[in-house]
Amino acid sequence: MEQTHKPGVSARLLFFVTAWFWCAQYSYTQFINPELEAMGMNAAFMGLVAGAYGFTQMLLRIPLGMLADRIGKQKPFVIIGCLLTALAGASFLLSYTPNGFLFARALAGVASASWVSFTVLYSSYFPHAQGPSRIAQLNAANMSGRLIGFFLIIFIIPLLGTKSAFTFSFICGLVALALCLPVKDSQHQRRGITLKTMLQVARDPYLLACSFIGILVQMVAFSTYYGFTINVAKNLGAEGAMLSWLNIVLLVPTLIMNYLVTSRLLARFGGRILVVAGFLIAAVYCFLVPYAQNLTQLFLLNILAGFASTLTFAVLMGQSVRDIPQPLRAVGMGFYQAVYGIGMTVGPILMGLVIDKSGMGQAFWMMALLCLASALLSFRLLGIPPKTIEQ
Repeated sequence: MEQTHKPGVSARLLFFVTAWFWCAQYSYTQFINPELEAMGMNAAFMGLVAGAYGFTQMLLRIPLGMLADRIGKQKPFVIIGCLLTALAGASFLLSYTPNGFLFARALAGVASASWVSFTVLYSSYFPHAQGPSRIAQLNAANMSGRLIGFFLIIFIIPLLGTKSAFTFSFICGLVALALCLPVKDSQHQRRGITLKTMLQVARDPYLLACSFIGILVQMVAFSTYYGFTINVAKNLGAEGAMLSWLNIVLLVPTLIMNYLVTSRLLARFGGRILVVAGFLIAAVYCFLVPYAQNLTQLFLLNILAGFASTLTFAVLMGQSVRDIPQPLRAVGMGFYQAVYGIGMTVGPILMGLVIDKSGMGQAFWMMALLCLASALLSFRLLGIPPKTIEQ
């Protein structure tokens, strides 16, 4: 079929689809642990629910990347992802129980497994050399969508109650689905990716290094500032819309730092130094959170978390496929995102178990030590020089 849109039009559309998609995925996350706590669940079960989101992504991202490369199309997976994120929001409402939350969060993870197609499709609209910076740019849409969702929830929750956050997620998923329909696929050669080809891509030294570090990034993120920091805020008296403000304080510096990374910092310092800096900032954050005496102090600490998030997650996302040829980037990105799903799965479960056994403070200090070790590993593993890729 002849393409009637210029790539720039589809790129802009996909940018907005991405914002609505992640608005749907994260607008309710700050209420999951408090609601589970109200249902009588312990920290270990909260960690299991959080880990389910990463587990389904870990299982599906490599097969989806291979399938997308095999058929030469990314758009169908973007559509499926948008549909599933709407269904995840609906699932929370249909079964407002601990097991219902577990299923719905796992379904949201299935939706997020399509993120590989979002990133590969968006970067395919631009020259190969711009791939890392364009993926970081799309990550800005990701964060902007979350921020918009958190702001809107501040006004919705006082009027309609906590359950309205899940209704809002369902509606945002439908908006993303409608907006993605006019997006045009960037035509790729159908390569019929085999297991041998996938293993060849997965053996790329830089991709392996980024993937291993990505596990550590997600262990920290989904255990702390995307996870049990909410419980700390609740213990300090945060309720309802105040929990959304905690995430806003996290995301605003994330967006600012994302702009600085894409416009200046990445070119000046390189991904290796930025990731190391991000882990060091995260270590300070994790060490200090247990000492927070009030919400003001916790909010200030979340500014550090926003900087750490971008300097680790956003930089690695773009850098991971640095040495992978364009036609194979879906497999490379799928491998990277599947592997870091290990951290999203294991981190919250481990954190929950330590909290139940030793307390919140010890669990955060454990993560601070992990951050310091990760900084050292990042400096060592990410020093691989770039390959020359044919355009």
